[in-house]
Amino acid sequence: MTIDDSVVLMAFSVDHAARVAKLSKSRLTRWDKLGFFSPEYSDESDRGKPYARVYSFNDLVGLRTLALLTDKYGVTLSELKKVAPELEKRATRPWSELQLAVVKRKVVFDLDTAPRDGDGQLIGRFIPLGPIAAEVAADAGDLRSRDSTKVGMIERTPFVSHKRPVLAGTRIPAAAIESFLIEGYSDDDIIAEYPSLNREDIGAVRNYMKVAA
Repeated sequence: MTIDDSVVLMAFSVDHAARVAKLSKSRLTRWDKLGFFSPEYSDESDRGKPYARVYSFNDLVGLRTLALLTDKYGVTLSELKKVAPELEKRATRPWSELQLAVVKRKVVFDLDTAPRDGDGQLIGRFIPLGPIAAEVAADAGDLRSRDSTKVGMIERTPFVSHKRPVLAGTRIPAAAIESFLIEGYSDDDIIAEYPSLNREDIGAVRNYMKVAA
């Protein structure tokens, strides 16, 4: 699968990163606070404000890989702490060229030095990163897919955001967009944070704010 450059250049909020990386938001936040895995773009002086923590596409590939290693292969957090910087060092290379292996719950990047059996076969689980990156790209692209009839509408739906007003066809609370508008963010800034939205959605929130005032 060819990875769309427009997806690679996307910026991802914590909510979107959690969805694409298949990690809980609480785990992402905990890893960030521990200094184990923080988003590529962050403003420590403005941590509590919208758009202060933004993940890149490479961040998401790294996070999806770490999720796979810990949830499927039982790699410990202490071992993951060694893996994260190694992934970061290699992120400038095409993901299709990268591969690693899990040997006795340890992660090996240099497969030439990895343990092998008498037939020369790798002892462990071989993990190519190209397919992981392709899956992340597909899931990230899906963030932009949405029923066109719901664009520019606000709704309340049972089981979605505790029935609070959300942008129709999404789980994005209207209050979240309102907070950006109050902070003075432009439409383009907000769309960068929430790629599945467009200007009509932001206009709907502005109108909602006027009615609620």
